[in-house]
Amino acid sequence: MKTGSETMCARQSACVATLVLLAMALVPGSVLAQSKKTGCWKIETETTDKNSEKYTQPGLTYSPWTGAVSSAGKEAYPMTIQITSFSEDGDLLGSTVSSLHDLGAGGNRGPYRSEQVLFRCSPEAAYAMYEYYSTNGSSATAGSWDASQLSGIAGTYRFPQKDVVSRVTNLDTGDVVTRNWKMRPMSGVDRDEQNWFLVKVKNFSRYKVDLFQCKRCGSTNDDAQQPIAYVAFKGGSDGHDGKISSGLSPGADHSSNYSGRPDEWPGAINPKLDLKTRINTVTCAVRNTTPMVRFPPMSVAELNSYHGVTMPLTIDIQCEKNFINNDSGTSALKTAMGIMAREENAASARPLALVTGGDAVTYLLSDGYGKKLNVAKGVGVKLTRPNNSDMYFLTKRYTTEYGARDGWYPVLQDATQTGSDTNWNYYTRTVNATFEAFKPKQYTVTPGKYNATADVVISIQ
Repeated sequence: MKTGSETMCARQSACVATLVLLAMALVPGSVLAQSKKTGCWKIETETTDKNSEKYTQPGLTYSPWTGAVSSAGKEAYPMTIQITSFSEDGDLLGSTVSSLHDLGAGGNRGPYRSEQVLFRCSPEAAYAMYEYYSTNGSSATAGSWDASQLSGIAGTYRFPQKDVVSRVTNLDTGDVVTRNWKMRPMSGVDRDEQNWFLVKVKNFSRYKVDLFQCKRCGSTNDDAQQPIAYVAFKGGSDGHDGKISSGLSPGADHSSNYSGRPDEWPGAINPKLDLKTRINTVTCAVRNTTPMVRFPPMSVAELNSYHGVTMPLTIDIQCEKNFINNDSGTSALKTAMGIMAREENAASARPLALVTGGDAVTYLLSDGYGKKLNVAKGVGVKLTRPNNSDMYFLTKRYTTEYGARDGWYPVLQDATQTGSDTNWNYYTRTVNATFEAFKPKQYTVTPGKYNATADVVISIQ
């Protein structure tokens, strides 16, 4: 039998042992060592020092990046635009969407990777991380001169190409970008093992550039190829050790407030770098097309047996009198035709590998494919020429010169002249549309409705 003191001693030993174990569990291990600084820092290279504010957790993506220099944004907005006898002021000449992934410096498309870490911010900066965007308010030819009143299109600015104005839209916020800074709180930001925020390329918005014709707006050719808009990051606030683009504020005029440019701004929107302009080139236009192609009902068994149904699509074309057969083609300055799938339909086709080596898709799938239960699956429409060779659906109207793989074909291919007058020559061509199962051995055909729309497009390449 133990005495009271022995029992107490044993209890005290147990208590001490327990406390020691708890204390050992609470001693910070090496992974928990971290900087005591607060704010945000630009990240370019790996840093193994866990006590550094620029510590980079192993296994993540880091790379040096230059910022929004004038050459940034190469190949992000490739467009071919045309100002011809068919176009009028106010006409949309070109439109393209890009994300920050393509807006950095590097000389070609995609200088960034989606998971690349651009900035690291301490937990105290949780409510001090913002994406900022504005037009190039410092350039009279590329973003400072508001042309909205003259163009009749809100949010347009003079563009560094004669007779053209531009409009930039942040697609994630719906904001039309102006020379006065706008901002968006960063969302969905990942954290590292030290609970610090990692602002990545994927956290920034997508931006659409629209180009319009406006001969009275005063735009002039400027070969300096300056960006027309910028994407910046502001991180950290008063009292923090690290601050990025600290002088930016909502509503500030870019012409006098460009804090952090260019090193701390990750993106430049610069469509002039890749712009092809076709002016006063003789060309053609669509006069009319078969308004609707209605396919008869087919059974699943018929479709699974590789049976389809083919219907003709007639396209009427008019060409300027001086347009000759040699002007029809898919190389530079030639005129081509494409049948364009809308983005929703093209997006449904890509995961099913219904694609070419370029941007075209091989089948037009129904609206709501894979999303609506009453829409048929495993079926689509393909195109063929009269000689039964395949044609593909265009998906990028303003990207040219890559021929069939992108869905472009010589405008007068398979065409028959039907008439002429003082100014025009008239032609008709036929394209066959076949409703069928696209890969019956790989994808199950299910019953349902099919409905889709395609647009016939003619463009100078």
